[in-house]
Amino acid sequence: MTIYYSKSNQAFYDDQIHSRLPEDAVEISPEQHAALLSGQSNGQVIMPNKAGQPVLAEQPPCPSSTWDGEQWHIDPECAARLKAEQQSEVWERIKAKRYDNLRHGVFVKSVGKWFQTDDATRLQYLTLRTLPDEAFPLKEPWKTMDNTFLPKEKCTKALFDEIVMQMVNDETADFHNAEHHRLAMLKADKPLEYDYSKGWTANYYTQSTMSLAAAAEVGGTTE
Repeated sequence: MTIYYSKSNQAFYDDQIHSRLPEDAVEISPEQHAALLSGQSNGQVIMPNKAGQPVLAEQPPCPSSTWDGEQWHIDPECAARLKAEQQSEVWERIKAKRYDNLRHGVFVKSVGKWFQTDDATRLQYLTLRTLPDEAFPLKEPWKTMDNTFLPKEKCTKALFDEIVMQMVNDETADFHNAEHHRLAMLKADKPLEYDYSKGWTANYYTQSTMSLAAAAEVGGTTE
């Protein structure tokens, strides 16, 4: 059995089944045939290269895309639509990065500790700030992100005010950083390759206490 491929018909032929072959049919090995079918089953498409041999390619970006034997070409309208879709996708990633970054701790300089900032703990902070002054200091120590406990006498209303204000400052900084990245990404020729990893506020998993304290002396972000 010998397998052939026709560029004009974009089809395979088996000489034991097809008695007549297209004029442009080229012989391919069983291994090539198996690899092509495997790629096709994984979402790729089989296209002819410039020599008429079958090769695997990604799906065409648009229905109107044309194949030149090496790559797809798309019309300007389709290219603009694809770029807009990519920009929207990357903007969602940037927003997700902003949200995630702000849920991994806040550093409170007055006690040199990191405090949780997940959604549930944020509500706790807001609730504590509504309590009367006589509820402070708390009657129990407060667990910090390094699994140590802040003594209860340090768990004052001023401390929780400081935590909330630092969260607000971090959120403001990360909001502006996200906008910076959004505007820069919109100018990028290839939005999906845009690097938005820089400029975010520090969190417990990206910054040590010592380096953060040093950064706090001069201000600014640390990522």
